[in-house]
Amino acid sequence: MELKKVKGVGEKTLYFLNQAGIFTIEDLLFKFPLDYIIYEQDNNKLLAGETTYVEGVISSNVSMYKFRGKAYAFSFFIESGSVKLKMNLFTTLYAGVRLKRGMTIGAYGRYNKKDNYFSIRKIFTDKLGFKIENDYKIKDIPNFTFLRIVKNAILSYTDFEESLPISLIQKYRLLNIKDYLYKTHFPENKNDVIEVLRRRKYEEFFWYSISFDLVRSKRKNNTKEKRNLNLDLLNTFISNLPYELTNDQMESIKESINDINKPYPMNRLIQGDVGSGKTIVAIALSLLMVEAGYQVAIMVPTEVLADQHYQSFIDYLKDYNVSIELIKSGIKKREYDDIIYRLVNNRINILIGTHSILNDNVIFSKLGLVIIDEQHRFGVNQRIRLIDKYKDVDSMFLSATPIPRTLGLTFFRDLDISSIKEMPKGRKPIITKVINIDNITGLMKSIKNHLDMGEQAYFVVPLITENEDFNYMDLDTCKEIIEKYLPDESYTVIHGKMKNIDKNEAIMGFKNGKYKILVSTTVIEVGINIPNSTMMIIMDADRFGLATLHQLRGRVGRGDKESYCMLVTKNTDNERLNALEKYSSGFDISEIDFRLRGPGSYLGEEQSGFSSELLYSSFENDLKILECAKNDSMELLDDFINKKISSKKFDSILASSDSKIDKIN
Repeated sequence: MELKKVKGVGEKTLYFLNQAGIFTIEDLLFKFPLDYIIYEQDNNKLLAGETTYVEGVISSNVSMYKFRGKAYAFSFFIESGSVKLKMNLFTTLYAGVRLKRGMTIGAYGRYNKKDNYFSIRKIFTDKLGFKIENDYKIKDIPNFTFLRIVKNAILSYTDFEESLPISLIQKYRLLNIKDYLYKTHFPENKNDVIEVLRRRKYEEFFWYSISFDLVRSKRKNNTKEKRNLNLDLLNTFISNLPYELTNDQMESIKESINDINKPYPMNRLIQGDVGSGKTIVAIALSLLMVEAGYQVAIMVPTEVLADQHYQSFIDYLKDYNVSIELIKSGIKKREYDDIIYRLVNNRINILIGTHSILNDNVIFSKLGLVIIDEQHRFGVNQRIRLIDKYKDVDSMFLSATPIPRTLGLTFFRDLDISSIKEMPKGRKPIITKVINIDNITGLMKSIKNHLDMGEQAYFVVPLITENEDFNYMDLDTCKEIIEKYLPDESYTVIHGKMKNIDKNEAIMGFKNGKYKILVSTTVIEVGINIPNSTMMIIMDADRFGLATLHQLRGRVGRGDKESYCMLVTKNTDNERLNALEKYSSGFDISEIDFRLRGPGSYLGEEQSGFSSELLYSSFENDLKILECAKNDSMELLDDFINKKISSKKFDSILASSDSKIDKIN
C-alpha cells in the first residue's frame, strides 16, 4: 500500500511527510513520538522544582499584566488539596481572559522555589484527569493531523511483519507488532507507555547486540599484515621517561602489544581515571607503530584536547625523529593542503585532530593504528567511519570515564578492556567539600587567600544565560558574585557557543597567568591541563551528573600544590555530592553513579524505524533489559546466520556488517 493512498494524505500533506523523511507506510508507523508527557499529579515533585503536572481550583481573582507584543502575564492562586500555589501564565489575551475564580484547571510546568510561584507551560481547562500527550514535532503537520493519518494507516494496513522472533515475544510477553505500533501512537494509560518502551528498548538492545556480535566474529576471521614491533625501542623510551610508569600502565601497554601481534585487528579500550596516565600509553604504542612503518591517527572531541595532545606528543617524541601534525578547523587552506599532501605521501607519521580527520580528503598512506580519545563522546558510526578508512587497522579507545565492570562487559562488548586504576606516584588527592550557597562569603575569602599566593581558580556554572525554566546559576550571575567578593582579581569567560579562536585565546590567557580566574560551563570538562590551577568551584553542583563532576574535579590537582574542589549547592543533603566528598577514585564513583541513577523516565527521542545506534534505551538505566537481549542475541546468532530464523532486519544488518568488514579488508 502506498503512502499517498492512506486516508487524509493529500498532495500537500504528502509533501510535508516526505520533507520529514516519511515516504512509506513503514516510515509512517515507525515515526515514534519525540516524547510522552504523562499528565498525572505527583505531590512529591510539585514543590521540588521539577517539571510536573498539577490540578486545582482557581481560588483568587486573576490579575492581568501587559507583557510584550501580544503576550500577557496572568497571575492567580489555585488550591490543590492542602496546597495553595501562586500560578504565573504567559499567553495571549484571548486565552487568559477565560480564566475565572472557581474554575478547575490543569497546569504543566515547574515550581520556582526561589520566587515561590508555579510557572505554567501548558494549561488545560477541559478533559481533566490522567492524560498522555505524545509529541512528534513534524513541521507543518499538527500532532492531531499526524495521529489521524497514523490511525487510518493502521486500520487499512495488513502487511504487519514481526521484526523479532516469535519465541522472544512469547518469552518476555512483549507486545505483538500490531499492538506495539498502535499503542506507540495511541497509549490509553501509563501501563501502555511502559509496555511500548519495554519492547522498544529490548528490540533496540537485541539488534545492537547482534550487530556487534557479527562485526566482532568477522573481525576475528580476518588476517592482517604482521607488525614488526621494536620492543628494545619501547624499553628505551620507558627508561628515559622522567617518572616511573605504574603497574597498570605497563600492563595496558603489554596487553595492547599482545593484541597488535595477533593476526586480526586490535580493538581495545583503555579506561582510566582522570590523571591516571592513559596518554603516555597511547604515545608509547604510537612510537612502536611508527617505528614499524605505519602511520597513526588520533581523534579527539575538542580542539582544546587536540592542542593538548599535540603538545604532549611533541614533547615526549622530540628525540625520536617522528613527524607529528595537527589538523583542526580554522587552519589556513594552504597549510591544510600541505598536510594532506604530506600525509598521503607518508611524510607524516602521526596525525592528531578532531572529527575533521573523518573528512574524505584526509587520506593516509599506511594507517596502522587509530586512537580515539574520550571515545564515549563519539557515536558508533563515527568510530566505524574512521576505522573503515583502511584495512586491518588496529584500534584503541581511551576513556577517562571509568565504568563498572558489569556495565563494561555489556556496553563495550565489542572491545577488550584494560583498566588503569593505579594513580602515578606523588599525585596528591584533591580535597573535596560540599558548601552551602549561604556560606559563599567564607568560601570567597578562602579563594582570595589562595589567589594571593599566586594560584588560580575555575568557576563552573550550569547555564550560559539565565533561563526562567531552570533556576540554576548562569555565567552573568557568577561574574557578579566574583566582582562583588573578588573585585581586584582578573577573570575570563568561556562557553560552548563561543568561536574556537575566542575560546583558545581565553584559555591561553588563563594558562599564561593573564587571568587569575576562569569562569566556564562544562566545556572545560576535558582537555584542560593547567598545573597552577588549584581550585575548582562548581556552582549549583547538584545540577550535574556524578561523572561530569568527577571530570571537572580532575582539572585541578595536576601540579605539586594542594588542590580543592568546592561543590556549592542550595541542598547539601545530596547523596551524589556526599559521595564525591568521600571518594576520590573514578571507579568507586562510577559504581555509585550506576546505583543511584535508577530506572529511566518515560521519554524517547525523535527517530523513525530502527537503528544500530541506541536512541531509546540507556546502558546504565536499562542494564537488565540489555543483559537479556545480549544473551538472546548470542544464543540465536547462529540460527539467523544459518537461516533457521528468517528476518529482514537481520539480513539488512548482515549486509551492513559485510560492507564494514569489506571496507576494513
